[in-house]
Amino acid sequence: MDDEQTDVLAAHCRATDQAEQFGAKIYFPHRLTVLQRDRPFEMDIRAMQFGPILVGVLRYSGEVLIETDDLETSYEVNVPVRGRFLSRSGSDEVVADPGTAAVYRPYGATSFRGFADGGELVGVKIDRAALERQLADVARTEFAGPLALRPSLDLTCGPGRDWWCVTRALVDLLGRPDGLVTNKLITRPLAQSILTGLLYALDHPQVRSLLEEPAAVAPTAIKQAIDLLEDQPEEPWTVPELASRCGISVRTLQDGFRRVTGTTPTAHLRAVRLRRVHSELVVSDPSCASVADIAYRWGFSHLGRFAAAYAQEYGEAPSTTLRSD
Repeated sequence: MDDEQTDVLAAHCRATDQAEQFGAKIYFPHRLTVLQRDRPFEMDIRAMQFGPILVGVLRYSGEVLIETDDLETSYEVNVPVRGRFLSRSGSDEVVADPGTAAVYRPYGATSFRGFADGGELVGVKIDRAALERQLADVARTEFAGPLALRPSLDLTCGPGRDWWCVTRALVDLLGRPDGLVTNKLITRPLAQSILTGLLYALDHPQVRSLLEEPAAVAPTAIKQAIDLLEDQPEEPWTVPELASRCGISVRTLQDGFRRVTGTTPTAHLRAVRLRRVHSELVVSDPSCASVADIAYRWGFSHLGRFAAAYAQEYGEAPSTTLRSD
């Protein structure tokens, strides 16, 4: 994955030409038509790039129609937070609402109409090459895109709901640009989870290859994966990247890892990082270091869960270890 860009792109526009220009800069060139003229025009947008994924929150003061030509280089998923939107992708038409996302493929003209009496939309723009490469990595198969995706995604149950839960975490980080959003140990796995989760959540012909039983794996490949996690726990590892380094599929890595170690690659990495935190707490000066800083540096974003895991492993609070002689 490319280095993550974490600058927030934000604008408040009161003119349609400015809104078109800024929207094109962040998403795609488009044609904007104002349909609700009984109020002054306003557009607010706030977005951030996370590697191959751009997440943005978009608002208009009244109903508009936005039309584009082929997206070409990207897929997109639009999730209404408030209101209903009429979405078209090629010949497919979907009514999107907070329980149903609209999905756009790289080919075919697209449009969406909404924001009547205000409204709010989360737009997730996903680099086409990255998503298709992710499918090839996960399934360990040759693939020539684009993906033939269905035009909608159910967010109320199953994989669609799970995908939205993960994606919403990035949306929440968008509102705190000075927080954990700058920590690639946290944002990079989240972005990878969004890519992989979308492949499982969306209905497309290649999904069967993701769900096939994993092939038998040589113990040497799993040992290589373990060694990578042990030797380089500071790296922002994701399961697909680890599988690729070891020359096996994600499903094969997960199955083999469970058979050899009794746990998952993610859990093993967390345990390694927990040991590194412990070692650093033991030698650190409490007047110069804090538990939070050390924990964040090793990829622990939730201090409560970190403290509980630490206490379970070492029999004391991390702050006690830091203060010990």
